[in-house]
Amino acid sequence: MIAKIEVDIPTCIGCGTCWVACPDAFREVEVGEEYKAAATGRLAPEKALRNAAEGCPSLSISLIDDSGAVLYPTEAQREELRKRLQW
Repeated sequence: MIAKIEVDIPTCIGCGTCWVACPDAFREVEVGEEYKAAATGRLAPEKALRNAAEGCPSLSISLIDDSGAVLYPTEAQREELRKRLQW
């Protein structure tokens, strides 16, 4: 069960998918001259949270359970993204 959401603001590209898909849990914040995602501190239904996190193209959203384990994304998913982004 998802107990916490974390957004890695530096890697967020500000596409808006999360705050459109799940406005209860995500909001846009102005960072310099860009807009990025941030967690509101509230949770939403698990399906909505998963849809928002899985729709994030930069894997900047982490879904965390009660024990502190990251449910999404997996380290393998993050590694795959790193490999795809290398030139």
